[in-house]
Amino acid sequence: MTEKQEQAIRQQQIASLGRLVADFSHEMRNHLAVIQEANGLLEDILAMEGSKGSPLLVSLAETAGQIGQRVRRSADLCRYLSGMAHRSDTPLSFFAVNELVEELAVFLERSARSRKVVVQLDPGQGLEPIYNEPALLQHVLYQLYVFCLDLLSKGQTLVISTAQAEGGVVISFRLVGVPKLDLAGMSETVLAALSSLGVKLERGEGAGKGDIGSSGFRLVAPSLPVA
Repeated sequence: MTEKQEQAIRQQQIASLGRLVADFSHEMRNHLAVIQEANGLLEDILAMEGSKGSPLLVSLAETAGQIGQRVRRSADLCRYLSGMAHRSDTPLSFFAVNELVEELAVFLERSARSRKVVVQLDPGQGLEPIYNEPALLQHVLYQLYVFCLDLLSKGQTLVISTAQAEGGVVISFRLVGVPKLDLAGMSETVLAALSSLGVKLERGEGAGKGDIGSSGFRLVAPSLPVA
């Protein structure tokens, strides 16, 4: 098998996985919509009956509220999952970097929480969409998040921010509590992906003014010419 054939198989494999995940998330949203509708009906009935003076009705109302909260959260996760899965449909497209970062952050919550690390987003306002490969950029951002997570300890913070740049968007990673950062530890495959995207990796202004306990780096993601 040639290298080109192997790459084609891997691309098809990723595309198949993306379609399966998209279909799954769509189906789950349908089920959640039915549950939400039924729960909403229960909440309406409880509201009409009134819960004052009845411990059972109070308990049912609280339970219905918790169900509604969990269903809404699950629907949001499915929506983000669907969005991520569809990103591989069109390798090159216009997209909002903030939406991509926000979408990724939703799925980082669990791993950050398990490591007792805080992830903060600081999205820039009014950023122009860029034309590039959103699925590949999202993959790279996830790998960089993992890179950062390995350097952070309990109680430390990772700040991911975005800002407008000439011809693109800057995405910055700041590790609060990590005074020195060795970018040489970044994997070669991530560096190759950055090169493929035309992204510049720079040692960022990790430390804020008067903040000597931080380090960081930043990516300058360009908007490529539309063919």
